[in-house]
Amino acid sequence: MKALPLVIAILLVASPALGAVGPDAVSDQQSVFDTASPAQAQAQQVPNETIRVLDIPESNLVQATVESQHVDLGPSLDLAALRAGGQIQTGTSIERIESASDDSIRQQLIIDELSRIEQRAIALQSTQRTVIERFNQDQITARELLVELARIDAEARSLNERRVELRTLASNTPDFSIDSGRLAGLERELDTFTGPVRKHAVAVMTGGAEPTRFSVRTSETGVVLSVVADGKYIREAYRSDLRDRDQSTVMYEEALGIVADNYPTVYSSRSAQNGTNVISAGNSHRVRINYNGGQLSAYVDAGSGEVFKESQARPLRTVTSGTPKTEVKDGLSLTAYQTYPGGPLRIQLNETETDDPVDANVTIGLEASQESTLLGHTGTDGTIWTVSPSGPFTITVIKGNSAVVLTSSPTPIPGLETNTTDQSNSTPDEQLTATPEGPPGV
Repeated sequence: MKALPLVIAILLVASPALGAVGPDAVSDQQSVFDTASPAQAQAQQVPNETIRVLDIPESNLVQATVESQHVDLGPSLDLAALRAGGQIQTGTSIERIESASDDSIRQQLIIDELSRIEQRAIALQSTQRTVIERFNQDQITARELLVELARIDAEARSLNERRVELRTLASNTPDFSIDSGRLAGLERELDTFTGPVRKHAVAVMTGGAEPTRFSVRTSETGVVLSVVADGKYIREAYRSDLRDRDQSTVMYEEALGIVADNYPTVYSSRSAQNGTNVISAGNSHRVRINYNGGQLSAYVDAGSGEVFKESQARPLRTVTSGTPKTEVKDGLSLTAYQTYPGGPLRIQLNETETDDPVDANVTIGLEASQESTLLGHTGTDGTIWTVSPSGPFTITVIKGNSAVVLTSSPTPIPGLETNTTDQSNSTPDEQLTATPEGPPGV
């Protein structure tokens, strides 16, 4: 493991009565802050492929597709009902606890409600595994998988809100406390089921965001999702095969080093002030890094020492285009800047004589398929972004009487050093931090 320069370690120990409640609360977890040097803060932008990602090895890949998602009344109503039901249940639970005739009954009601959330978290784990299995067996479509993952995300967030309320009730109950590790560990477990791509899928389905394309890649028990939205490339990955719940040997001090080894480019370009923090809870450590090109959250399993979950958000303006491949015909120059499966794919259209950008509709389809999907139009700058398919693909542009077709392929996945081979280790928070909070799950 590489040495970590300029690390300022702060061990924060809060009262056991405090639970994990949110980014503005006092932490009951262990936190490490790491400050980058001015030289590191001024690191130059680097090619796309050097930003490593948690992904699924090709030997473990079961399904890989790109799914167009749009507003959908059915899932939208279901998600609204789920949200409303969660709020009602939380309100009912709080009212019952606050109406308890004495403190002993109040304490027992809090414990009982916390146990219900823990049991529901276990059920969500089973639900997520089943949904992935059904998708892998072609029992549900990629669209249906996204809908189910969005529902799981919404319920997990609702359960975490209830956990926060219980933490507050516990802290306001005389002579009573809930183990802070239990509350924080539950938060991290619920965090397993949430992510920025799932959250964006909810926004698309409910009409809060424009229709877009989602990359979906699965193994037997893992899932990787990515999307280009709101001027950003966003991805999330979860691999349960990299977890070892039977032991806990990796300390929070080591987690930063593990992430530094796996994401060297991100780590070396971290922000000069409060660029990194480590939050430990339950049997995992979350390492969040703000760097020149975006934000990374990597989750290190305390048993296996592996990064088992990841989320990244990178503004497109910071994404360095990959290797270009160009096709010229009928006065049009079409270029695809190749990237890895599910990575940020930039498509550029220009006039061949003047090099002026051209606004035209763009379609994309797998080379082996006869079907194509309309991406949209390139706009006044001649550029459109999307997520790359996992296999060879064809891009087609028609502008008036001119047409140009380009065939391209994704590049190799810049996988993590320790996640590039098959592994089978699995068994089946609050933070005081100066790091600015990103979108939930990022």
